Amino acid sequence: MPIVRWNPWSISSLWEEDLVLPTIPGLSSLSSGLNLYETDDLFVAEIAIPGIVEDNIDINVDGGIVRVIASKSQSNEEKTKQKNIMTSLSSSYNYSFKLPKDIMTDKEPEASLEDGVLTLKFSKIASHPPKKIKVVRSKKTADSQK
Repeated sequence: MPIVRWNPWSISSLWEEDLVLPTIPGLSSLSSGLNLYETDDLFVAEIAIPGIVEDNIDINVDGGIVRVIASKSQSNEEKTKQKNIMTSLSSSYNYSFKLPKDIMTDKEPEASLEDGVLTLKFSKIASHPPKKIKVVRSKKTADSQK
């Protein structure tokens, strides 16, 4: 491989090498934390909101758009004769997604929180299987073909 002078302003070098983004220690990958799937009679949303209690979760459904907002704030102050230490932690989550058209809008969805995962279950409208219509030959057509 020939030796090439490095030019930091060259855009083409971005495509020649694998682009490696910095990662946060302890996190293997950053994901959305939102899983949406359907069963025969339900539309289910599983939303990751670790460390949030039920009272700090706000769920709104408006015009077929579901919005989930969850937040947590915690502060701890430790005073001693020589030190004053204050730590604070806050986290917030904001998810939104569109519901399919075959969801019952008059029925409230079931919401449950377990191990940092909020599960929303929306009932679907019972779909009727397509009706097969049999075509019969009319008498006029039958007589004209004779």
